[in-house]
Amino acid sequence: MPFRQLLPSFALVAFLGAAAQTPLPELRIEPTAGGSIFYVRNVTAQPLTGYLIELVDYPGSSYSLWQDEIMSQPIAPGAEKRIPVANMTVGAVPDYVKIRAAVYADGSSAGLPEKIDQFVARRRTMLQTSRELIARIENARAAGTAQTALVADLQQWAESLQPAGKGNRNSTAAIGQAAARSMVADSAGRLRTGSIDETLGTLRAAEKALAASKPAL
Repeated sequence: MPFRQLLPSFALVAFLGAAAQTPLPELRIEPTAGGSIFYVRNVTAQPLTGYLIELVDYPGSSYSLWQDEIMSQPIAPGAEKRIPVANMTVGAVPDYVKIRAAVYADGSSAGLPEKIDQFVARRRTMLQTSRELIARIENARAAGTAQTALVADLQQWAESLQPAGKGNRNSTAAIGQAAARSMVADSAGRLRTGSIDETLGTLRAAEKALAASKPAL
């Protein structure tokens, strides 16, 4: 085979090799009196936009934290984020707690492929939910619906997004449903104490960030 025909193959191998070498963030855990504290450090040259922390293979317990920074502040290269949680088990058995997936601003990722796929699918569900929330709130305002009635409608929607059961809680559908439920409930909470314009502003910012995120949704 001519040398020039080998170049694309060599380039592909080099690209795949570089992608495979993308490191996971560093994780350390401290126990506290009322829970635990995660410290997540970004060790790459790209901002860290999302990651999954899980309790792995610990008998009788399970824990997962899907942390998406795309709508707030990605963790800058070399920076560390402190995350207090109420769970005490993860602080007591830190050797069983792992970062299982990470996604970076340029679309690169690290960790278990199936968990990375679930993370992207979770974002896709959040994008769809943000758009539906915006449409519902705008339609309610146009119809002159009272804000208290709108809050009640969103609360009912959030309550309908209940997990299918413990056996399915780690499925892609259940993970996405939990994220959607949280987004709807948060929006209802904002409307309860704030204005429609403020809530729509938050949702539009979230929709914009999710739509522009990488890997593409």
